[in-house]
Formats: sequence, C-alpha cells, structure tokens
Amino acid sequence: MKRFCFLLVLFSVVISCQKDYDKIKSPYKFLPPETNSVFAVNELNDFVKSIKNHNILSSIYIKELKNASSVLENLNTTSQIYIAFLGENNSDYLILTENDSTLFIVDSIPNHISENLNDLKVNKTQIDSTVFYHKSLSNVFAASNNLEILKNLNTNQENNKLTTLIETTDSKSIASLVFKSNPSNYSRLLFSKEDESTNYSVLDLNYSDKSLQYNGITTSSDSIEIKIDCFKNTIPQKTQSINIAPSNTESLISISYDDFTVFNKNIHQLRKAEVDSTQTFLNFTNEIAQIDNAIILHSLDTDLVFETIEEKSNIETFRDIDIYEFGDSDFFQDRLQPFITFENARYFSIYDEFIIFSNSSETLKSIITDALNNNTLVNTDAFESISDNLSDEASLFIFKNSEGLSKIFGKTIKGYNANAVQFIHEDGYAHVNGIIKEFKKRRASNSVTEAFSVTLDDPIISAPQTVKNHVTKAHDIAVQDVNNVLYLISSTGNVLWQKQLQGKILGKIEQIDMYKNGRLQLAFVTPNRLYVLDRNGNDVSPFPHRFNDEITQPLSVFDYDKRKNYRLLITQGKNLLMYDAKGKSVNGFNYGKNGSEITTQPKHFRIGSKDYIAFAAGETLKILNRQGDVRINIKDKIRFSDNEVYLYKNKFTTTNTLGQLVQVDTRGKLSTKNLNLTDNHHLETTSKTLVSMTENKLNIKSRTVDLDYGNYTAPRIFYLNDKIYVTTTDLQSKKVYLFDSQAKSIPNFPVFGTSAAELQKLAQDKGLELITQADDKTIIVYKLH
Repeated sequence: MKRFCFLLVLFSVVISCQKDYDKIKSPYKFLPPETNSVFAVNELNDFVKSIKNHNILSSIYIKELKNASSVLENLNTTSQIYIAFLGENNSDYLILTENDSTLFIVDSIPNHISENLNDLKVNKTQIDSTVFYHKSLSNVFAASNNLEILKNLNTNQENNKLTTLIETTDSKSIASLVFKSNPSNYSRLLFSKEDESTNYSVLDLNYSDKSLQYNGITTSSDSIEIKIDCFKNTIPQKTQSINIAPSNTESLISISYDDFTVFNKNIHQLRKAEVDSTQTFLNFTNEIAQIDNAIILHSLDTDLVFETIEEKSNIETFRDIDIYEFGDSDFFQDRLQPFITFENARYFSIYDEFIIFSNSSETLKSIITDALNNNTLVNTDAFESISDNLSDEASLFIFKNSEGLSKIFGKTIKGYNANAVQFIHEDGYAHVNGIIKEFKKRRASNSVTEAFSVTLDDPIISAPQTVKNHVTKAHDIAVQDVNNVLYLISSTGNVLWQKQLQGKILGKIEQIDMYKNGRLQLAFVTPNRLYVLDRNGNDVSPFPHRFNDEITQPLSVFDYDKRKNYRLLITQGKNLLMYDAKGKSVNGFNYGKNGSEITTQPKHFRIGSKDYIAFAAGETLKILNRQGDVRINIKDKIRFSDNEVYLYKNKFTTTNTLGQLVQVDTRGKLSTKNLNLTDNHHLETTSKTLVSMTENKLNIKSRTVDLDYGNYTAPRIFYLNDKIYVTTTDLQSKKVYLFDSQAKSIPNFPVFGTSAAELQKLAQDKGLELITQADDKTIIVYKLH
C-alpha cells in the first residue's frame, strides 16, 4: 500500500511537471505564419534609442515600430524581445517576450488609461495617443496595436521557417532582423530599394552613433528566382575594381565569378530569356563592375579580352595608354540586367588588369589619371576605415558614398562615405556582410584631411586657440561666442564645458601652474575681470578679480626664473598693475601713470641674465625692469604701427607707420630698416625668424611669396616638431595657407577656412592639426599627415 501511494505521488508530480513544461513556450513560437518581419532585440535600451536617434536605422524603421516604442520604453527586462510586423504594408505590430511580475507595470506609467476586456482576457492601454492591447500567455507577454492578432495567438500554426531563422540569430548582437525583401524598407540595408523575392533575409545588427554593422544570410531556392541565385555554381572572386575606381566614386556595383558561362546561363534563366551561347570578351573576365559613369572589367588576360573585342579603333594615346572607340556602344545596355545597365559605352581603354568602358574619352582620362596617382577608392581613408570589416572575395559587392546612400534611402544623408555590402553565395543561401559608417569626405590626397568640426549655437567672437591639457598631455581648443560664453573642446571634437563670462576675452588665454603640481589653470582678462579657471571651467579662488577701470590690453603672464612664481600684469590705459598667482598685489612693482596710453601688450624678455618688460606707450618704447622702473631709456620717438613688440636677434623689434623695421638694442640705440611695407602691414617674429606681410606679399626671412590679392590675416609663426611653420588666411577667398621657414607651401594647402588659423599637436602623436573656422559658428580641424 505504501509503495502504491508513493507511485501515485510520483506520478502526480511527473504529470504536474509535464503540465508546467507544456505551458513554457519560447515567445517567438507565437509568431503568426503571416509575419512579414521580426526584430529579435537583445539590448532593449540601445534599440529603443536607435528608433529615433540613429541616423541610418531611424530611416528604415517603419512608422509602426516608432509607435511600438511607447510599449518598448515601458518594458523592464533583460530577456529577448520579439517585435513582429504583419498585415498589408506592415501596418500591425506584435511584441512578445518572457513575462514576469516586473515586466510591465501599468500603474507606474504617466499619462496612461487602462481597462480590462474581461471577456477576452486582454488589457487595453493608452499611453498619450498610442493605444495597444496586451495579455499574458502563461510565461509570455504579448502586446499589439491590433486586438485580432492577440485573440488569434497560438503555437499550433508556427511558422517553422521563420522559427528556424530566428534560432540562427546572434544573441550577442544588439538586435537581429528577419524580413521578407518585398516589400520592405529593410531591403535598403542590402542597398536595394526592394526585391521581388518573398524569401527571408536575416541580419544581426550592431551599431554605435556613427556606424552600423550587420551580417547574416539571405535565403535562396532551388530554382533561379532572385538576383543572388545568379551566382549558383560559381565561386566568389576577389573584388579588384576598388583598385581602379576613383576616390570620389559615388556608387560601385561589382559582380564576380570563376566562370562567366555559368553566370551568364543563370542570369538568362532569371530573366526567363533564351541563353545566348555566343562567346564574347566577357567570357575572359572574372569581374564586372559599374561605377558612376564607367564599366570596369577585370581579367587575368587583358590581351585575350582585347583580341576578342571586334569593333574597335584607336583614337588617341593618353600618358602612354591607348584609348579606343568601341563600335558596339549598346553592348552593356541589357546584357547584365538586373545588376548592371549602361548605355553608350563608346570608348574603352586598358590599364593594368582592367578594361574600362565609358561614354566619354575624358572620363577615361580622368580614371586613368587617378589610377596613375593612386587616387583610387581602395586608398581612401573612408574605404580603409571599413576594409577590416570586409571579406576579400564576394559574389556581389556594392559600395556607396553619402550621395549614393542618399539615393537608396530616399533622403539626404550627409557624412556617411564608408558604406559597403557583400554577398557571398553558397548552396541555398548567401552570406551578407554590411557596414554603414559615418566618415566625412576628405581632400583628394591623404596628406591633409578634415579631422572634425564643431558647430556652436551662436557666432564665434574671435578665432579659436589651443590650450595644453595636463591630463592627456595633448591640447584642447578654447573659443568664445558673441554671448561671451567660453567653450573648451577636446582634441576629438567633444565640448567639455562652457562658461558664461563677463565680457570678451582680450588676446590669448594664458596657462599657469599656480599650485606647482603640474595641473594647469587658464588665465585671461576681459574688460573688467581677471579670470583664473581650473581644468573643469570652475573659478579658482580668489578669482575672478573685478576692476572698476577698464582693462585695455591682454593679460601678461611672467615667470621670471622659470620657478612658477607667476606675475600677472594688468594694463589699464596708462597704468600697470601686477599680481601674484594667488591674486595678491605685488608691492615691489610700481609703474604708475606715465602720461601716455599703453598701446601694446607688455611682454617679458630675458637677454643674458637681465629681465626686460617692453611695450609701446604713445610714441615711446618703454623698457622696464622687474620693479617697473626704466631699464633702458629710449629718447627717439617712434610712430608705432599696429604691430606688437618682439625680441628678434636680441633686439626689441617692431615697425612704424612708414613700414620700416624699428629695432632697439640693450644700450638704447635705435635703428630702422626699410622693408618696403605699406602702412597696412603685419609683423611677427621669433628670436631668429621674421615674417611680414603687406598686401599680397608674404615675406618669410629673406624669401617672398606672392599670393593672390585678398584680405589676409596677420601671419602667425609656429615651431612644432623642430620645424617653423607660418600661416595666414585670406578672408576674401576663404583659404588658409601654410608655409615652412623656406617659404615653401606645405602640400595640399591652401585649405578652406574663414579665420586666422592655429597649428598645434592636439594629440600625442607626431601629426599636426590646423584649427580654423568653417563659418561664423563652426570650428574645423584639419589633420596633417
């Protein structure tokens, strides 16, 4: 009896477990057979953000997914979520996931209305203007905008093919997408607006703000029904056309095969056309590509291809390469549809392993020139940035820059110039590998490229400048807008902070290490404030100092003995006030009023063991000692130009209104030299290099560069990587020039710019960056390679 009772209990337990097991269903088992597409979401937060914010994904997500986001945003789960679309034009959605008590708490949702449809065991909820229905199916939560879908949910009509494909998705991806190609916005990820196929494609999606990577498969059938079937019984080849396509190519479509006869038979079968068995020069190729305005063939035996082209005549030679006229100009019009169609292929030429056809001989010359100069797609920074994500071989390879991508997506997409999709055909399916990446267009050569740009909300009041970052040992960019807001921008283009100031910054921002611990502060003046800010933009006590009288010159910072015992010199009209780094007045300095307005920023120079503070006041060059007393008495009057005072070859140097170089030695002797400068001229020097500019003539040391006539900024000298550089900007033509100490232009300059430029090492590498403005609100940074 005891044994019987034991068996009865054991049987009951087994039956109970079996019932519980029957209740446990994977959520995707409830997907209706008529499902057109489904997302398997692994990272819900990232996915929901991408619905609205991702430049590419938000373009292909259909409207209903954006409506479904009202449900998704209120789900609390780390389990996979399945979002299916059904009905005509994917008008209905269905959300499925594992259910638990914390998954969807209606009462915690603001602005909602909810009611129970008791007879259907369904809840109806409205969040703002979005209405949906939801219910629990044992361990599965289901929600839809269509009540009929929930009423008919069951697992007896499982879509086995769809289920199998979902089970192949990568759970480590942010999300996976299973869809039918026709009709579907998602076909755009395959760089196709739509396909006649009703077969499923599966893509695992991984993305960041700037890129989208995806891979998966597109299914096929036994017969030739879709484009990818044309590659049945062929072997993918290495994509070679990228080696000759110009760097500015908008679109490239490449098909490859090991046997054109097989491919040709398949493509005719797809078009339901009689196979043309006539051998042509295509039989000796293994790749055919179409770029913007040309057809490119690749062959291991171009001589054989050439011999097989019957209707041809040599019309000219360009850089030792023959250009031929092709008699059968409509050869490519229909032969390679639906992949390639090209009208009026009137000319061709042979370069290396390529045969290039075009409707213009000038186009051929342009392609040849680019090829000779290695200015080709494969050598661009954009393509190199995605090359590691691509396979060498592909049956079908498609590349688009931002213009080509915009045509696929039906809207303007700027800055995405590194985009490619590959199809590698195997038995019954094709592997898909794609990447869409933001990569701004670069100049034709790799020597100078645009690193980044930053656009402010308001116009910039003065040219950007750089400051040292003591944390990264690199440099950041400081800039102020017309509202007197100061911005600090990182070396990668991120705005680190912004701070409201009382007035415009005068001159340069200086840096001091007031605590002598290696941490640098920013020091500068506005017309009535002396500021010292820390790395995070916070005021350093006891600053800022306020002044009733106007400050009239930029802040001068002196470190006499290089011991970080800083002196901060304030200029107020005719007066000089000196403070230490802690903001205390330096009693030992007393300049006082001396009759004339100070017209240049006071500067500290050391010659030998003596310190000199030099500036212009009225028509007198003042040269003081540390205490503010006259160190050198200059009796000669000087009619100063608008240029500063420099130390050049151990002499105090500036210019006068006659365009003469004025120099004073340590004994007070004044000399002048005619530089043939007009009254409107610019001067800058280092201790050994003198640069001047007048009208369109830039003088660097003893050499003169004649520039186009324009409106030039004052030349600036930079000493970086043991080399002298000189910049000036033509504000009229919006060109930034860069020269070396021998007055030779740096390759690939001038570049576009609308303000004075600064050259600096923003990062720790050896490369230099040039910082200027692209417009009144935008900073642009160029990288010199």
